[in-house]
Amino acid sequence: MHVLSPRRLALFTATGLAAFIATSPAAAQAQDVDGGIYVTGRVGAALPSDFNLEGVQDPQGASPGAAGAPANVETQLDSDVTFSGAIGYKLPTRLFGVIEPSFEIEYTNTSLDVDGGSFNGGNQTFLGDLDVETFTVNYQADFALSEGSVVTPFLAGGRGIADVESNILYFPASASAPTFGVIADDTAFTYHTDAGVRFDLSDTIALDARIRYQRVDGLDLERRFVAGGNDAFNANVSGDFETVNLLAGVRFSF
Repeated sequence: MHVLSPRRLALFTATGLAAFIATSPAAAQAQDVDGGIYVTGRVGAALPSDFNLEGVQDPQGASPGAAGAPANVETQLDSDVTFSGAIGYKLPTRLFGVIEPSFEIEYTNTSLDVDGGSFNGGNQTFLGDLDVETFTVNYQADFALSEGSVVTPFLAGGRGIADVESNILYFPASASAPTFGVIADDTAFTYHTDAGVRFDLSDTIALDARIRYQRVDGLDLERRFVAGGNDAFNANVSGDFETVNLLAGVRFSF
């Protein structure tokens, strides 16, 4: 079972606490502020962790291998560009004199090239790509630390669904074309936690910068034998996808 690092656990806990406070009944302590609908676009760098998949071989048809043997695929991914778009609503209230809550629906897309890897710790040549699309419902707690400030820190997070399309191919050094691949797609639950700052350029336009930890849990994919035009099942493999994203965005309020 994967255990979050203390840093990630602290960020996750702080984000959840901010969301709880932002949505708790506190009308007696709320102040009216400007709210309304906004749209935002974000772009940045995705810095993925190694994508590790584990399974047990169950070769079918033309697929070689020993039934019951491990099938562990470790894939190294290049850093690449990620982008997103969202529509949100900022509540017209400030809770406890500080917290300005917002909610939004966000779509993100991240395409990553395969940079290397190994099967069962061996020496193979890897190539291919991994595409990750997510749809999440997000919450954000802006902390208005001083009235009229141009710079506002925030914590945020989201939960939703991820669609992951894997096209990971690999072959031994003695071969010139892929012999196996994790070629499949799966839908799984995802979450992310953010921390950042917003810069208000005017009443309707703002910029923001954030760091985001994103995780997709429990992906179930297939390892297949693809040499010589085959497409034979070899093993079910499963694992989690993790990345840290550095994002910059622009928001237009209405």
